[in-house]
Amino acid sequence: MPDRGGAVCDVVVIGSYPPLPGPATAATLAAVRRAWDSGAEVRVVSYRTGAAEIAVPVTGPLAGWRLDHVRQYFGGPPEVVLGLQRGVPFSDPQPSQQITTALGLAAAMRRFRRATLLVGEDPEVLPACFKIMAAAVDRFVVATPQEAASLVKQYGLKPGAVAVEPVEPYPRFPEGVELSTAGLYKPGAGTGLTVVQTPTTTLTDRARTRVRRAWGRAAPWSRK
Repeated sequence: MPDRGGAVCDVVVIGSYPPLPGPATAATLAAVRRAWDSGAEVRVVSYRTGAAEIAVPVTGPLAGWRLDHVRQYFGGPPEVVLGLQRGVPFSDPQPSQQITTALGLAAAMRRFRRATLLVGEDPEVLPACFKIMAAAVDRFVVATPQEAASLVKQYGLKPGAVAVEPVEPYPRFPEGVELSTAGLYKPGAGTGLTVVQTPTTTLTDRARTRVRRAWGRAAPWSRK
């Protein structure tokens, strides 16, 4: 592995993680195992609270900003593996928001020496988003040759940029849950849901900002 300097790990893997079920979680687990097998020191970040060390919502237009905070949190590791799936990190269907998300992620991933996009399932975004990110990463990884061919065809990627890495299946639904009672785990059940962005500042910071704004409006020199 390359010298990681003052970083606490060689690789940070970001994606869906147990107990959340499904193919994206399977892809994340496979990426972690591959990194371990290569002798790397690995840290895992999940999009939602679960078994990972920390949970960070690397989603939406602020995804790049949050990814850079993850990089700083672990002391600047040389490599990142970022999972792509439906709704994460592209949480907003609006084209302008998707492009903003892609640009932010591309800028953040360039700060790592090596970056991989792990496609656990088709994120269903604009082809332009993939082209923006392709310029910032070393490769895309999928589970099967069929998925690789589909990715190349649908998003206009170069075949050499897409690698196939085997993935062991992971339960599509949590233990004891069936399709008839799957709720939000049911395919397509998330359609139409509103994604609420997590605040990026603390309550104290926001209170201070409100005080400063109020003071500015009240100060005589702020009036024209």
